[in-house]
Amino acid sequence: MAEKRQKAVDEMFCRNCGDRIKKAAEICPDCGVKNEKPTAPPPGRSSRSPAEGTGSGGASSPHQTPPRQYESSVSENWWYAVAGGTGLWVVVFVIAGAAPDALGALGGFLTLLAWFGLPLAAYFDMQYVCANSDWRPSTALWVVLLAVWLVNIVVGAAYLYQRHDKLGTP
Repeated sequence: MAEKRQKAVDEMFCRNCGDRIKKAAEICPDCGVKNEKPTAPPPGRSSRSPAEGTGSGGASSPHQTPPRQYESSVSENWWYAVAGGTGLWVVVFVIAGAAPDALGALGGFLTLLAWFGLPLAAYFDMQYVCANSDWRPSTALWVVLLAVWLVNIVVGAAYLYQRHDKLGTP
């Protein structure tokens, strides 16, 4: 059994998994969480001994590129699609109320585009929001409400307002 070692001067504990990592490392090689400030290990967790390894399969250096699996592929621009989908619903309802047959097949296409596009855009935007802020919106609740006709206009506006309040954009 390997003996446990205290953290060195150039090490800190990962804020998520509690393993020892280099202070210069931005991302924990074991769990992939970004670590900005030195922290103590979580209660009930002990630091990993050198004999257990880091799980990264090789030597770790502060200048090593983090694995691609930890990078976010979600764009910060999905809120444009949420705003566009909410606006599209307003247009569809106004035109359908004024002249139901005015758009014909185009009206059906726009309705389907808004019906599927708005919840989908909100889902991807929530992935970005969760990765870049402290706000953790209930993805299932928001997506379901954004799929309900008439309600989705109010919910879309409320979501964008909450997003602005938490992130500062839009």
